[in-house]
Amino acid sequence: MPPEGRVPVERPVVRWGLGDFFWVYFGGILAGLVFATVGFAISHDQAGNPGALTEGLSFVGQFGGWVLGLVLVSRRKGLGTLRADFGFVIHLRDAWVIAAGVVAEIALTILINPLVSLAHDQHQDVVKELNDARGVKLALIALVAGLVAPICEELLFRGLLLRALRRRVSPVAAVAISALVFALAHPLLDPTIGTVAVVPALFALGAISGVLALRRGNLSMSIFLHIGFNLLTTVFALRK
Repeated sequence: MPPEGRVPVERPVVRWGLGDFFWVYFGGILAGLVFATVGFAISHDQAGNPGALTEGLSFVGQFGGWVLGLVLVSRRKGLGTLRADFGFVIHLRDAWVIAAGVVAEIALTILINPLVSLAHDQHQDVVKELNDARGVKLALIALVAGLVAPICEELLFRGLLLRALRRRVSPVAAVAISALVFALAHPLLDPTIGTVAVVPALFALGAISGVLALRRGNLSMSIFLHIGFNLLTTVFALRK
């Protein structure tokens, strides 16, 4: 019983879970397709070769849809903020983890090189787009690949999905399942041999990020790790 004269404070109940991950994820993908369609209609870009406007609208739809979905989930079913529900904080003192991400990218690239060779050195669509793009489109894709995607993907996979799994299964299982979903989501959107070949590396990134997120209780280190992991590809594309 509370002390006499005091009114007990009701703690908010977290009600979001695995179902919310799926609708937010696929809702963002659908929004990206809708926005891209609008871009094609406005710019008359050729299919398979979208310009900067179409690419930009597609990114706004997908990643903006994810963030908006996460905000709605937090406010309607959670504690009300992305920080309280999904651990979304960025501490500049953790920026050194970017270097660890670069090292991880190099090491994992070496490890999966036999698979990439079997794929005849084909690359992910985003890598090919970075290599082929110029001007505004190049800057836009580089910004998304190097910063926007790591933040949004960490929020969705290590924020919502991992925490939802953790309420149901052990930490090891939660990390493994979330890492697997993260890795397989890439060939789902980009079903090419080049993307399939890098699934083991993406799984390893997801697992390391998951461990960091659970141990720290927030996404700061996992976001910087993800940024570092994407950094070399982005920098090399910008140096063309």
